[in-house]
Amino acid sequence: MPRWVLWACRAVGAINLLLCAFGLYYLLHYVMFWVTHPHADPREPYFYHAFFTMGGINLIYIVVLICSALDLIGRGACAIRFYTWLVLVLVSYDVLVAILWFLPGPVGMSIAGATGVGNMGIAPFEFVLFYIPFGYPLLSAGLLNLARWKAARNRLPHTVSA
Repeated sequence: MPRWVLWACRAVGAINLLLCAFGLYYLLHYVMFWVTHPHADPREPYFYHAFFTMGGINLIYIVVLICSALDLIGRGACAIRFYTWLVLVLVSYDVLVAILWFLPGPVGMSIAGATGVGNMGIAPFEFVLFYIPFGYPLLSAGLLNLARWKAARNRLPHTVSA
């Protein structure tokens, strides 16, 4: 594998570690905030259930993203496929949460109310690129896959057809 692909993987891994640190900070900040400041909106009786469920999912995602970042830094191109799947899981999770907003009654309202603060752990990763939703994750995964494909294509033996 060319050195430039390895350095691209290391750069994305380092950026991901930095974003995970910010995500953990924001997640812990908002957990502490909502534990000390009760939420009393009667239209959102399940706010805390939704908030802590999203917070738990965010924490799991951040831990797996840290493992992926360390893998990108250490193994390089071998970790690109896992990182790509991780980005697809993130996009799927956000689409599912958006669909759950439309549940009838207080459940949908509680999920919608908790989404903004419940997903603060993954927010730095999702919105770091000029506040474009999924800009950085999709761009970084796409560029890493393009680099892996280009490096693999260059390794193929060149044959001359008669």
